[in-house]
Parts: sequence; structure tokens; C-alpha cells
Amino acid sequence: MLEEEVQALEEEAHSNIAGKIARYFIDSKLTLLIALASLLLGVMALNITPREENPQIVVPAANVMVMKPGATAAEVENLVVKPLEAILKEMPGVEHTYGMAMNDMGVVTVQFFVGQNKEDSLVKLYDRIMHNMDRIPPGVMQPLIKPVDVDDVPIVAIALSAPEATDNLYTDNDLRRVADDVLEELRKVPGTSVSFVTGGQTRRITVELDPERMQSMGVSLFQIDEMLDAADVEIPSGSLVQGNNVASVRVGGWLNNAKEVGNLVVTISDQGRPVYLHDIANITDGPGERALSTRMAFGPAHSGFATLGGQEYPSVSLAVAKLPGTNAVTVAQAVIDRVEAIKGSIIPEDIHTVVTRDDGAKADDAVNTLVEHLAIAIGSVIIVLIIFLGLRESMIVTATVPLILFLTLAVGMMAGQTINRITLFALILSLGLLVDAAIVVIENIHRHYALGREDRALGAIRGTNEIGNPTNVATLAVVLAFLPMFWVTGMMGPYMAPIPFNVSVAMVASLLIAYVVTPWAAKRYMPYSQHGQGHEEEGAGIRAAYRKFVGPLIASTAKRRLFMGGVVALLIAVLAMPAWDGVLFKMLPKDNKNTFNITIDMPEGTPLEQTDRIAREVGAVVAQNRFVTDYETFVGIPGVIDFNGLLRGAGFKKGSNIAEVRVNLVNKHDRATSSIDIVMAMRGPIQAIMDRNPGANIKLVEDPPGPPVRATLLAELYGPDYDELRLMAGDVRGLFLQTDDVVDVDDSLGAQQTEYRIVVDKEKAALSGIVTGQVAKTLATYLGGWDYGTVHIEGEKNPVPIRFQLPQTRRITPDEIENITIQNRTGMQIPLSEIAKIVPVTAQRPIFHKDGHPVVYVMGELAQTSQVYAVLGMYGQVAKQQVNPPSGLDIALDMFGLGNLQTLGQLGGHEVKQLFTADPNDGQYSLRWDGEMRLTLDVFRDLGTAFGVAVVLIYLLLVGYYRSFVIPLVVMGAIPLTMVGVFPGHMITDQYFTATSMIGVIALAGIVVRNSLLLIDFIIDYRNKGYTLEEAVLEAGAVRFRPILLTALAIILGTAVMITDPVFGGLAVALIFGTFASTILTLVVIPLLYYAIEKRRELQAAA
Repeated sequence: MLEEEVQALEEEAHSNIAGKIARYFIDSKLTLLIALASLLLGVMALNITPREENPQIVVPAANVMVMKPGATAAEVENLVVKPLEAILKEMPGVEHTYGMAMNDMGVVTVQFFVGQNKEDSLVKLYDRIMHNMDRIPPGVMQPLIKPVDVDDVPIVAIALSAPEATDNLYTDNDLRRVADDVLEELRKVPGTSVSFVTGGQTRRITVELDPERMQSMGVSLFQIDEMLDAADVEIPSGSLVQGNNVASVRVGGWLNNAKEVGNLVVTISDQGRPVYLHDIANITDGPGERALSTRMAFGPAHSGFATLGGQEYPSVSLAVAKLPGTNAVTVAQAVIDRVEAIKGSIIPEDIHTVVTRDDGAKADDAVNTLVEHLAIAIGSVIIVLIIFLGLRESMIVTATVPLILFLTLAVGMMAGQTINRITLFALILSLGLLVDAAIVVIENIHRHYALGREDRALGAIRGTNEIGNPTNVATLAVVLAFLPMFWVTGMMGPYMAPIPFNVSVAMVASLLIAYVVTPWAAKRYMPYSQHGQGHEEEGAGIRAAYRKFVGPLIASTAKRRLFMGGVVALLIAVLAMPAWDGVLFKMLPKDNKNTFNITIDMPEGTPLEQTDRIAREVGAVVAQNRFVTDYETFVGIPGVIDFNGLLRGAGFKKGSNIAEVRVNLVNKHDRATSSIDIVMAMRGPIQAIMDRNPGANIKLVEDPPGPPVRATLLAELYGPDYDELRLMAGDVRGLFLQTDDVVDVDDSLGAQQTEYRIVVDKEKAALSGIVTGQVAKTLATYLGGWDYGTVHIEGEKNPVPIRFQLPQTRRITPDEIENITIQNRTGMQIPLSEIAKIVPVTAQRPIFHKDGHPVVYVMGELAQTSQVYAVLGMYGQVAKQQVNPPSGLDIALDMFGLGNLQTLGQLGGHEVKQLFTADPNDGQYSLRWDGEMRLTLDVFRDLGTAFGVAVVLIYLLLVGYYRSFVIPLVVMGAIPLTMVGVFPGHMITDQYFTATSMIGVIALAGIVVRNSLLLIDFIIDYRNKGYTLEEAVLEAGAVRFRPILLTALAIILGTAVMITDPVFGGLAVALIFGTFASTILTLVVIPLLYYAIEKRRELQAAA
């Protein structure tokens, strides 16, 4: 008994951390409590952690808008945009500034680096602007700062329409009033943030002035202005004391309706009769002139299409965003439930409500789908475990899976993570890895129990201790493989951040559960052999097969070299596949969505009616598709903004020349046709509309699968002469149009437009008793309309302005303008034609800047293929003199942002260099590629760097573990073997090699090193026990064959559910085929490498 105690003490002293943990918890009451706590924490995390479709990406940004009335675009560029860009670029944390100078106004968008604190960034911005207010030039108005906040993007949009209200048809103004009442209710829902109504004409008092009547009665605009200032006023005027009470006194009285506005006395006629406003103007109370139109229509897939289809109905949309950190699923559902609850009261019975956006349901669907995939993956792994380990062993390993996943979710909850698609993909990715520790422990305990040489507790402890060190190092190697992904830059950084976070947490959790729970359960539930023959019989077939294949390779140097040469040749051939397009690269493939957007851009100056006609033609095309449930049309205003539109600047669009059609489809789970194919089918009819209407630019915008960019293809042209840049942009646009699969081509040039300048003859005006300001104010009121305050109507939820203007029929031709008269100081009416000329001129087009440099953009999208090959094709065309600079000037091509590498050829008689500078040179013309191409290059650069750093970290770890420089290289020799499966796998499945594929390659580095490490450790262990080198290699390979194969099958089956996912299919392909190839090769190549090195060392030692 004393000897056994001494032996136990010696074993404990020599135990590693795994053995010590197993020894402590194998009979501890804490083990069950730890398991129970893990389950409770996981359930809590599932219920409390906010859900959303994608991770939140914090990109602090703001638009700084500055008005300079009367200035041309060139003046605004010099006086506003350039100085403002210089001021903003000085701030720390600013990544880019985007400037736009146009007539009368300049806008500079400042974008901070991803991940910067939003509040701190905006405070810095306000501080910098206020600090430089003294530098504002004369005539420039105070800057208006509008933050661009992703948290303000609505998660719910609900359209109100009345298609069945035939007896009392609702106008969009009526619907707007209902929507305002509904919005008040929705703002009471907990967790809601910014909310607004889009569409519908608002109420106003329109005063259409009659210049002839004004002239006959001697009334001027200035008299009307003074009258309104004096009449529409109410101010506190002190107080009165009466008895023991103090009563406040208010003087004046607001205007309360159109009648009161019309009854205002403007002046007194020569006959002493008051001249009322209604004597010189037509006054109406209502929506006024139509400046926008919003409609709703139902497609063939809608349940009520038979009665409601074929017609577009007036509509308005309610949009509601959520507070940061709240659950998108619960907030969205609460908003929709509140709308349902107020139907019949606030919302009349004959008004339809249609949920046109529900990001909560979308997030819930994405999460639930992935939870189903996770369950399928777990089920697949269980089946494999049962086949290879037996029922009891597999149940023990299976029991660890929910404990590990729940612990991971609990840690994520405490770290402020959300449950989203990327989080769950990370859990699916880690599934095959997290069972590995438990498999290794249980399989080794199983081997000890089969030998029957010790009791249950000691066998479990020794089995755990035996694989402890290599398992610890292997797990740390996997963690080190993923950790560098935290340093991926740009928007892909926070988008992919849940992967390294959750995989790392899951791996650490799997190690703890494997050492705490698995030995405890093994002691109580695993079968135990009393005769010690189980394992020998069980492994005899495997050892025989392994020896039969590997034995001859060890025995014969020639065969070994031939085999290794064949592996190297195969690896070289596989790595050459991208060179002959055997593998194609892409950032991320398109995803199957339930919605897409159609944007319509007409030339500047296009009347609303013309834009509306085009929008109706587009709507007719949409209505013919059998997968369309409904669509909304917005004319004159943008639709309800989404994350993609926010970063593309869609919120800036407004005017009679723009429109949007938001299309909603049958749920993707209920149709076999993807949204990608649906959009492709519509491109032909949409192109026909553009062919019939020159100048119309119609784009079909699909939601991106990852972080949005300004355009998939984005060419930026820089240079010293902006007019020359515009000419070059036309050539580049031609390249876009000639390139296969490039669609939705556009540029930042803007169409040439005619504007009329009223040139006042200052001398004639002065002699007539008129100043230029009078002319400007009069025309601004007559033509553009002028709001002279508001009327105060009880119950109105929006301001009701008093708008003065000429009737629309008087604002058609320049001749009508010439007949306008201006009253001078003596009361005479002077015709405009006597003191001014109307001169038609070409309007200045906008001037764009990026990071302080003048730039012209050319944009395009890809229908189906990869932007990489489209850009490379155009890149080659530019090098063949397809874009010509002005005489004597070079063009620089900057594509990657990495360095000056080579000269490509001649262009326009001048040397064309491929420059990779961070900033363009204003003295040189340059063409740089941005958009998704830039994102692709940056992401692959960052992931490639992460992979390189991971390899270095793993090597350092192994050097420290083995205390050798050579053995770690043998262990890591399995890493390149993964590519033997990765590239052919993408070719076989016809998938692009994407960013997620690269993540799979990084994951494989950790996986295969884990297998190699355990294999080498067993070889070393057998050699320490006295085995010869040949026997140690063969025995270790035979013993580790089953657990390595088991781990590989767990990874393959665990990730197989992802292979059909459009975004993460590349990751699944990389893991499945890479694991398959590397597992087969690792079991042979790594032992042979180790054998060859050690054999050579033995021979050198003998010599």
C-alpha cells in the first residue's frame, strides 16, 4: 500500500497541467457544478445576447456642408472645399476626406478609421470646425455638420397604402398625416432610436402671387415681407397683478389658418381701402406643388395580387432604427406588434400596412438557419464518433460539445459581442476543432482501458496526462493561427473579428472541458477491459495496413525519395493552378437575398414627370417577375436608407431627376431561383428602357455579401487639369462598357446643363431706384418660392410653412421672367427686361476631391464574375494606350498601394508606370483602382500577413516546446500539404477562392500542425521507451492513425453544412478538401521526414 502511495506521489510530481487537472477533478463534486454552470451561462447568453444579421461596423463619419450663395463650383472649390479639407485632414484618426464643390455649396465628408470611438471622433470634428470659424471667408455661411451614423439605419420599414379604399381614395398627403400619428406611437417602443416618415406631401399654405394685380395695387414683395414680420408674432410682455394673483401678459397672435393669412392687410390703396393678401394672390391650404411621389405596388407572388396587382397606389413609409446594443429581433418585432395593435384606431381599417424591411426577422432567420446547420454538424460528428469510438465514448465527447459552445457564447456575451451570422459560422468552424481535445483524451483513455493495466481512475489520469503537453501546445498553435486575424484592417476587420475571437475562446474552453469533464465521465461510463487484449486486437488491422504502406518507404531510400519527390511535384503543380486560371480569386461571392434596389438617375434638370414616367416603366418590368411580392417607388427622394446606401452616399440624392424602386421577393427559403438570377433576368428589359431613353442611368443594386463599398469597380483619375481628367474619364468609361460582365457603368462627370444667369445692369438699376439685392430677392421668391414663417395649427405634428411663389404656369419660359416687375423706392414697377439681361450659359459641373486631390470617378458593377479579372483586363488595355493624357504628360497607374514595382509600357507616347504610392502626385496624371478591388487586395494582403505571422508564431512556439530548430520545421511541413487539397477543391466545386477561403487556409495551419505535433510526440515517446527509430515511426503512425482520421472526419462533416453558403462556402471547401489531403499526406510525409532527418543524424553520430 505504501509503495502504491509513493508511486502516486511520484506520478503527481511528474504530471503536466492536464494530468494535474484530471487528477483533481476526477472525483470532485465541482465537476458537475462546472458542467451545470456552463449550461446555465450558455442558456443565459442565448437569451440575453443581442441578435443581428452581421456584426456592427463602427465607421465614424460626418458630412460638413457649407453654403456660399452665388459662387460657382470653381469658387467653392478654392474658398470652401480646399481649406476645409486641409483643416479636417489635420485631425488624428482621419482616414479619408471626400470633397464635392458645386454651385453655391461645398460638401466635405470626413471618414475616420474603422473602430475609432464614434463620440470622440465627432467631438474632435466639432472642435476643429469651431476652432477655425474665424477663417471663414466673407459670404460663406456657417458650416452644418451632419454625422453619418450606421446606428441610424432603420431596421424596420412599414409602408402605408390604401389600395382598397375605392370610395374614399387616400392621397399621399392623407397617408402622411396618418403616418405621423403612427410614428408617435412607434417612438414609445423600448429600444427604438431614430424614426422618420419617408414620402407623402406635407401640408403648407401656398400663396401664389399675381404680379399684375400687385402692380395695379402698388404692392411690393418688401411690403408683404414687412407685413408678415409684424403680423405673425406673439411675445411675452410682462405681467399684471390683480388681487393676490400675478398674471402673465402676451401680445400679438399667431396666424392659425389660410383664411387668416389671406385676410392680412398688405397696404392701404390710394382710395383709402385696405388691400388684403387674398386680393393679390391665390391662397390654398394643402400639399402644394408636387416635388416627390411615393407609391406601392404588389407583385405576382403577393397573396392579394389577383385583386391588388397591376396598379401602383400612393404610399408612405415609416422607418425605425434601434438603439446601439439592443436586440434587433425583439425591437423589430415589438415595432411590428405595435403597428398591429393600433390598426382600426390610429390606422384606419382600409389602410394597408406592409412590412417592407424587417432586419430583425432577417437576423433571426440567419441565426436560426445557422443554428440548424450547427445542429446538423453536431449530429454528423456524433455519428462518426459512434462508428469509430463506440456508443459510450462518443456520448462522452458529444456531451462536451454543448458545454464548450455555451461557454463560448457566455464569454462573448460578457465581452459585448452579438449573436450574428459570423459568430455562428465561427462556432461551426470551431466544431471540428473543439471536439479534437476531447477525442484525443477519450481515445487515449480508451487505449489505456483496453490494455487493462491499471484501475479506472489511474487509467483516465494517465491517459490524459500522456497527451497533455502535445495537446496544450497543439491547442495554442490553433489559437496562434487565428489571433493575427484581429489585425485585419478596414471594414473587414470588425466584420471578421468574431471568427478569431470565438474560435480562440472555443479552443481554450475545449481544453478545459476535455481535462475536467472527460476523465470524470470516462471513469464512470467507459467500458474497461480486464484482460488487456482489447486494444491489441482493436488496432491490429490498422497497424498492419499502415506498416504495409509506410514500411517499404522507410526501408528503401529510393522509394522514399521517389514518393517525396512526387509529393513535391504535386504541390508545385497545385500552386501553379492560379496561373492558368484553374482557381479564380474574388473578394466574396454574391449572396441570395430577399430584396434588391433599382436606382434611376436622370440628367440634371429632368422634370419630375419625366423621371416618374421612367420609374413606372421600371415598375412594369418588376411587376412581371413571378418572385416579386411587392415593390415601392420613390421619385424625387431616396428610399429608406440601408447600410449599403449609407456608405454609397445615397442619402445625398434628392431632386426631380432621381428615383428608386425597392423590390421585395419571396423568402429565399421558398424559391429555387436565387436573387442573383432574378436580377440577371431583369437586366435585359431594364437595358431596353435605357436604350429608349438616352440619358437615363438605371442600376440594379444588390446588397453586398460583406462590408459595402462605393462601387465594385471604381477607377479614380487624378491630375493637374480637371478638364483633361473629364476627357480621360470618358475613355475609361468606354473601357468599362467594353469589358465583359461589367454593368451599371456611371461616372462623376454629370451631364452638361444650361442655366440662365440674370445679369443686372447696375447703372440702369441704380438710375431706376433698384439695387441688385431687390432683383435677387424678388426672383428667388417668384421662381424658387420663399417660406415666410409658419401658421400655427393646433394638432399639426409638422410645421406648416407659408410659401410665396409665382404660379407654375408663369415659371416656364425666360419670356415670362422678363415680364416680372420690381417696385423701386418711389413705388414705380420697373420691368426686369429694362434693367437686366437673361443669358443662357453652360452650368458648371461638380468638382470632386479625395484626400485633398482633385479626382474624377468612373464606376461599374459586375453581373456575376470577379472584379479581379475585370480590373486586370482594363489594366492591360490602359497599358496599350487606350487612355490618352494631354501631350507631354505621363500617366501613373496605381492599383495595389504597395510600392513602385515595374514599368508596364508606353501610353500616349509616354512611359506608363505602375505606381503604388499612398497619395497621387498632383503634377502627374494617375489612374488608381478603388472600390471592391482595393478591398480585395487589402483583405488578401492582411490575411496573407496574418497567415505569415501565424506561421512564425507557431514556429516560435514549437521551437520553445521541442528545444530544436529542425523538428518544428518537420511538424510544420504539413502546412503546405493543405494546398494540395485546397486549390483542387475549389476547382472541383467550381467556387472562387475568396477571403473566407483564405480564413480556411489559416485554420488549416493550426489543424495540421496539431496532428503533426501529436504524431511526432508519440514517435519521441516511443523512442524514449526503447523502440528503434523504424519501429517508433511505424508504431506512432499506427496508434495516431485513428484519432487523426477521427478529427479529420469531424472537421469535414462539421463544416460540410457550410459548403452551399454563398459567402462561407469557400471556407468550407478549403477546410474539407485541405483536411482530406493533408490528413492522408501528413500520416505518411511527416513520419518520413522525421525518419530521414533522424536517420541522417544517427549516421553522422556513428561516423
